[in-house]
Amino acid sequence: MNSARSITLSSRAGQPIAARAFTLIEMVVVLGIIGILAALTLPSFTKAGKGNALESATRKLMDDLAFARLKAMSTRSHVYVLFTPDLGFFFGTNAISAGAADFLRTNVAANNLVGGQQTSYALYAPRMVGDQPGQQTARYLTEWQSLPDGAIIPAGAFRNGGIFHNAMGGTASPLYRTNYLDDTTAYPIQLPFVGFDEQGRLLGRTAPVTIPIIEGSVLHPKDAATGQTNQVVATDAVETAAPVPSGQIVAGMVYLVVGPVGSQVTYPGGPYVAGRSFVGTATTTWTSASGARVILLQGVRIDPITGRARAFKPELP
Repeated sequence: MNSARSITLSSRAGQPIAARAFTLIEMVVVLGIIGILAALTLPSFTKAGKGNALESATRKLMDDLAFARLKAMSTRSHVYVLFTPDLGFFFGTNAISAGAADFLRTNVAANNLVGGQQTSYALYAPRMVGDQPGQQTARYLTEWQSLPDGAIIPAGAFRNGGIFHNAMGGTASPLYRTNYLDDTTAYPIQLPFVGFDEQGRLLGRTAPVTIPIIEGSVLHPKDAATGQTNQVVATDAVETAAPVPSGQIVAGMVYLVVGPVGSQVTYPGGPYVAGRSFVGTATTTWTSASGARVILLQGVRIDPITGRARAFKPELP
């Protein structure tokens, strides 16, 4: 028997036929088709990942707001959800003093805030059940929570007094001011928050409040020597949400202005600074100043009467 005989396959008639391999040209063609299909589907996977980050962030924040509301009703007390804004929130246009910078570096709670800018929040009770009138024992009800990677709260929202109490530069008067970090120092820190009362209602609001969540990330500079990330310097917040081109505003849709703090867009009823939202009208165009952009509003909307939170997504009217 010849050991070097060719490999054969059986045909239906029982006759052997020679096995045939792919040629080089055929393999190249198949690989080319696979490459084209991968290139076409990759953007879809990328968009799906971004959508999942926003949906996960929305669901997480909704669940924690629901827990805060339940805690307020069960303990018959006010419960606040405190948020960590950008570092500029605490100092505005003023430079950070040496003493304040040292406090933010050395105070553990304050340094945690630096590391959680625009992504972290915690539940806080200004008093406990059983406290006597005029006496309050404040405490945190949870550890600091963070939104999933790829989702942030835009810096401008923390200047919107229609959303947050203690908002800096907001048009609404700040309410329920309290020092949330060590107020025995010369640098007490007040944080923006939303709150619930004993009946689970939204504190101090008569209209729904929408906390915006957008695609983006906050990059924390590292110390070259120690590798520490909670540096007391302005972070680089990258807002990657797709802008709505001027000329494509749809009447009835809700839009959010994002961009550098203080930037704004001109649109009927405005101008609107970063962190503000508006409802589209028949006018389709908007103009920008200082790098402001317009995106579709998405986030968590809280009903003022019931205190219940739900996802708010762009929907055609």
